[in-house]
Amino acid sequence: MIRVTSTPPADWAERIAAASQSEGFAEAMRLMGYRPLYVWSAENAALALVRGWRLTARANLFATGAPWAFLRGALDALTARGVPYVKVGDTMWGVVADGVPPDGTPRLSVTPRHTFVLDLAPSEADLLRGMDGAERKIRKAEREGVVVRPVESAADLAAFCQLSHETSDRVRARTAYTDFPPAFFETLHERMASTGAARFYVAWHDTAPLAACVFLTHADTMLYYLGGSTRNRELTTKQAPTAVFWRAIRDAKRLGVRYFDLGGCTPTEDVNDSRHGVYAFKKRWGGRLEAFYNVEAILSPFAYRLQERVVTPLWDRLHPMYFRLLDAAHALRRLTRVPTSSPVEPGAQEG
Repeated sequence: MIRVTSTPPADWAERIAAASQSEGFAEAMRLMGYRPLYVWSAENAALALVRGWRLTARANLFATGAPWAFLRGALDALTARGVPYVKVGDTMWGVVADGVPPDGTPRLSVTPRHTFVLDLAPSEADLLRGMDGAERKIRKAEREGVVVRPVESAADLAAFCQLSHETSDRVRARTAYTDFPPAFFETLHERMASTGAARFYVAWHDTAPLAACVFLTHADTMLYYLGGSTRNRELTTKQAPTAVFWRAIRDAKRLGVRYFDLGGCTPTEDVNDSRHGVYAFKKRWGGRLEAFYNVEAILSPFAYRLQERVVTPLWDRLHPMYFRLLDAAHALRRLTRVPTSSPVEPGAQEG
């Protein structure tokens, strides 16, 4: 039997298979306008992040490691709650072979994704020897005096958020892209950094922040999740993003993490493809290219057509303003927060 609850069961942390299913990640995603639903059975678990209501509702379902039988039941459960469209996974997470629906399943489409995964068992020297260009950029960053530090203060986090915002602005000038508000990173840091589930870094040159990344860790894997960097031409040659990745890899190895997932990419050798730069950067580290899959489920064709023609174009244009309002509301709540003596009972059923 599959259950769907608005709060996680007490043993949720033991049930999940990825950081994207954690309660801390779910709470951070509230600042993106989502409401989390915890979907679980005796053997499997998934996190559904739902935005909108009824005809406008869409869900992202994070179900790493789950088989198709569980996903089918989870989709049925979300259909019963009036969600017309569900995407299983995103560019960073998805399902593997046994989570893919059978060919010809109605109203479902499957998108292959790729990521490079670096095995951290070898020594640092062997890891460097196995790289294809990243090692030269690591040495360049060291010669340039780039210093990478964990985010430990409000000022560090503000620098992180500024770099992320600048990068979002650049990307949005070319294509649709989500601009993550500071409140999202603040909550992610507050809920996950203290346990090591999230690791935030900023690369500096003197007092100038050059690059910032956040990595999420669960079980034996650390995954690159989000980042940003300066486009000051006097500073971009210092190879700060490479320095951040190398610091994270070394920390992961020191902590006993076995695998370093460089995050989703699109394999292409076409230098004119806008996705080539990300692919080339991640390929240089010497990891193994692995496939995973996203599944898109159109549970109500009429509502989906409405979303595609009206809601999605409006969202792409207006979501930065929406996030600024959420950010302001979050800041106001933090100023006026009053401790409560009546916590919600874990596992409460969604109404």
